[in-house]
Amino acid sequence: MATTKTRTPNVTHYSPGYGYSYADIMRHPGHVFFVQSTHASAVDNVGHGRSPDLPCATLEYAMSLCTASAGDIVYLLPGHIEIVTAAAPLNLDVIGVTIRGCGSGTIQPIIRFTTAVGAVCNVTAASITVENVNWQAGFADITAAILPICTDFTIRRCRFTEQTAALNCLIWIGEPADATAARITVEDCLIYAFDTANTHFINYAGTGSGHIFRRNVLMGDWGTMAVGGAGIILDAEISNNYIYNLANTANGCLLFAATATGVMARNMVGNSAAASSQITATGMSKNFNYAVDIGGADVQGIPEPAMA
Repeated sequence: MATTKTRTPNVTHYSPGYGYSYADIMRHPGHVFFVQSTHASAVDNVGHGRSPDLPCATLEYAMSLCTASAGDIVYLLPGHIEIVTAAAPLNLDVIGVTIRGCGSGTIQPIIRFTTAVGAVCNVTAASITVENVNWQAGFADITAAILPICTDFTIRRCRFTEQTAALNCLIWIGEPADATAARITVEDCLIYAFDTANTHFINYAGTGSGHIFRRNVLMGDWGTMAVGGAGIILDAEISNNYIYNLANTANGCLLFAATATGVMARNMVGNSAAASSQITATGMSKNFNYAVDIGGADVQGIPEPAMA
């Protein structure tokens, strides 16, 4: 059996005499690490993580093996479950690391929050990307799960779910109330969050710039707003999202500060309030957004801005 090197494009798997390719220099410019909590050989030590047959047990430990600004990749293998608590928060703190989940449906890797303490996933380093992970609420009324205090944080093709009907996250992503976060991107995600105590999916509380929220599908119950906040964010892109919000709350789908700037286009939203009150973004350039009263009071979506 060939020895697996840190930077080889081939990983040798325990199988009848062959290896398989997983890498190229564009996709894997740095070191590659593997994590799978359910693997019989999973251990958090320096001898593990370089092969899917000898994985680390936690993402938190795998992050400690990464090198800043090297383009390292951490693969969360099918069935992995990362348990995040107040005593063991998840710290994404190495610049330039990409975390990729492998698998879909019931074997999609899970990051599960089991504490009510806010910001139990702290993103403090720039240019971190998380792809294909099920972010899951495993506790009642989690204050805020993900706190990006950084630049260029991306969440892509992920799910956000509640483990049971009684477990939920009041705010999934909390942009801090200052300018420390910039260019936060959330794209191609699917969100299910139907607990009536929920307030926001993402709360833009600060003054960061360049945030992107696009091509997401949100289904849930958010009593304040699904997406938005009081922060004066600048040069944002809010586009091509579909939002279904059960809450009977004015401005309950997209609500931004009057002086927030950017582009808001092609969003289709609905909640139980009047359709005319569901999208508010006075300072943004708005094009082809539609809102509907899901209670049936409106026959079809009302355009925002109104058509001449």
